[in-house]
Amino acid sequence: MSTLPGAETISFFTNCYEGDWERVLKENRLETMIERCKTNFFEKVLIINNVKDRNQVEQYAKAAVDKKIIDAYYFAEDHSEAILSAFSITRKSFHLDFYDGYWYSMGPLAAIYFCKGKYLLYFTCDCMIEEGASPSWITDSVELMKKDHSIFVANPIGDDNRGECKDGTLKEDDKYYYTIGFSDQCFLVENSRFYGDIYNDYHYFSERYPVYAGDLFEKRVNSYMSLNLLIRIIRKDVYYSHEKLLNKELEALRAKPSLKKKAKMMAGTYSRKLRKAINRRILGHSKYRSEKSVTRIHI
Repeated sequence: MSTLPGAETISFFTNCYEGDWERVLKENRLETMIERCKTNFFEKVLIINNVKDRNQVEQYAKAAVDKKIIDAYYFAEDHSEAILSAFSITRKSFHLDFYDGYWYSMGPLAAIYFCKGKYLLYFTCDCMIEEGASPSWITDSVELMKKDHSIFVANPIGDDNRGECKDGTLKEDDKYYYTIGFSDQCFLVENSRFYGDIYNDYHYFSERYPVYAGDLFEKRVNSYMSLNLLIRIIRKDVYYSHEKLLNKELEALRAKPSLKKKAKMMAGTYSRKLRKAINRRILGHSKYRSEKSVTRIHI
């Protein structure tokens, strides 16, 4: 087991929701996610988001606490008003291009809000560190973040950030790629740096995130990082997987998108194209990282 030097503490958080809670709590996935990190966490916490049968889900969450797999769990909806207030975010601000990013955002925002450790390691529940991975990436990343304040977050290589390692690298050394992006799938951060009014800026580089997720958490963080020239480091020799995690009955019910969903996606796509054109050609925003053209939104 890896332990952070000195008095440093690190909290582990993950999430589940209606579509995957059974895979997380009925199977051994939660325990496996934590064990593969090989780290003595200050706390291990589950955020429960948007479930229908709350009592049933809570029974399994309580069992996970009793088995000492986790130390605590929270229903995000019980604390949504306090969480949004703490980060100066309004509920309606998640709406963008006909989509709502609220539910995508409450997992990581709740984790930041409830985190008691100095550092936060967050995984979405559909991501998991590879078996046998060295935990040294955590302690090494913490040391780098302490030495260089421009390093904002760290994570291993994931299925979805390989392209960024190739095309978005500012520099690299033997252990890390130094890149310009952000993902909520997995991040290690000094938790206090996620506090403050950092979620209401706009940078054109954030338009790369999917339209169906509205103005979600990771898009906002990416804007903040781009405007302030902050860096994500990606560990070269450690990997995590990202899979489509669904409860078994939902896997059997996968269907083609309805006409309504197709129409919504088309409307969202054209809305984004128009908004991007206005931001680039009229307001002068650039896809390049800089402190110019700062736009405050959702005030």
